[in-house]
Amino acid sequence: MVTMNNKFMMVVLLIALVGIVATACGVKSGNRRPAREDSDKTGEFHRTPITSKLEELQVKLDKADGTCKATPGDLTSPVAARVRLGVQLVGTSVKEGLTKSIEIVGEKKEAKYEISGMTIKSAGGALDIGTPSIALELQSGSRKNYDFNIGAAGTYDILCDGSKVGTFTATK
Repeated sequence: MVTMNNKFMMVVLLIALVGIVATACGVKSGNRRPAREDSDKTGEFHRTPITSKLEELQVKLDKADGTCKATPGDLTSPVAARVRLGVQLVGTSVKEGLTKSIEIVGEKKEAKYEISGMTIKSAGGALDIGTPSIALELQSGSRKNYDFNIGAAGTYDILCDGSKVGTFTATK
């Protein structure tokens, strides 16, 4: 049985639906023009993301015998590439805690990993543009990852606690 309340509700819903459809029909699609209009270029350049080459470099530091060693010590990357540098201080054992978290056992160590003189062109996270060197303070077990672009080609010293452990070469 259809009551008067049900008929009224159906009419209200029908009016709302017609209003939504009428509004949607008047909406224009977005701006579809190319991002650049150069008369000397052929084709169109659309607003699609361009993926840049990412150079992933992983370094392990070890201070087991008191002196700092880096593996690998020497790193190379092109200047135009985006670099992701991951540095970890190893040499201390870890175990799984009661809450399934990782706990460091044994003697905890600290190290300062630095690439001296290399200017950062653009950076993400902890590094600032124009920084004249990368200096990471590390504790046992911790890994730090930093993304950046190199400002200029050259060969730069890699220091660990002030001692040279390798070189970073930025090529053109």
